[in-house]
Formats: sequence, structure tokens, C-alpha cells
Amino acid sequence: MKFTVPIEPKAQMRARHAVRGRHAMAYKDKKQEQAEDTLNTFLIQSRPDEPMIGPLMLRVKAYLPIPKSKTKKFKAGALAGKIRPTVKPDMDNLLKMIKDCMTQMRYWEDDKQVVEYLPGTGKYYSDRPRWEIELKPWVPDMALLSEVA
Repeated sequence: MKFTVPIEPKAQMRARHAVRGRHAMAYKDKKQEQAEDTLNTFLIQSRPDEPMIGPLMLRVKAYLPIPKSKTKKFKAGALAGKIRPTVKPDMDNLLKMIKDCMTQMRYWEDDKQVVEYLPGTGKYYSDRPRWEIELKPWVPDMALLSEVA
């Protein structure tokens, strides 16, 4: 399955901590909750009827906006794919965000089922910020299986 989520990619934020009375607690920041709700609104439209089972492969392309302060030359290079984002958010937190939301939306039982990232997973620049997501079952390489047998 392949689909596009037409919103600016946001990274998973760290949990906030507080002490209420004599109890410590962890909670999500309001901005994190809002970002998850927005992402889930789009994810629910593409989710499978039943959660996928078994090992899975995932491709996540996070297209970030090109900073307005950059030169025309930089923007042209970014749009051509010659310049890639090396700024925050980091890829780990972007993947965490998408995987947590896909777990909430029941694309799979648990994100531990993702055993491999497909080529192309990464951060890119675009004048149309978005997520491009592909999810498919993992299939063992038949050449490798014949070597084991």
C-alpha cells in the first residue's frame, strides 16, 4: 500500500514530566497531541480493514518545507534533490511519529513488526511538504533461503 499525507511532517516530541502533589507523571505536550490528531485524521483514510500481520517493510519520505531565507540557488538544488535536509527534526523522531500514529490507527498490531526500511526512506525538501508512505509485507529473499537449506 502507498499513500500520501499532505501535511508538513512533524517529529515525535519528548514526553513532558511534572509532579502533581506527591506523584510524578509523564504527559504529552499539547502541540504533540495536535500534531498526532492531524496526522491520524489523514492516516485513518488509508488504513487497512484489518491490521497487517507478520513482518513488514516501510518506506517513509518526509518532505520538509524549504526555508524561506535560503537563496534561489539553494532552493533550486533542494527541489532537484541535490540538497537534503540536515537540520532538525531528525529522521529517528520523524519515523517514531509516523510509526506511533500508524500503530494507533491499527495498520499493524505493533510497530515491532517493521523489520526493514525500504530504500528512499529519508528527509527531502519540497515546496509541497508531505509524508509519502509505503507499507508492504516482508518477503524473504529466495536466493538467501536456498543458501540456508
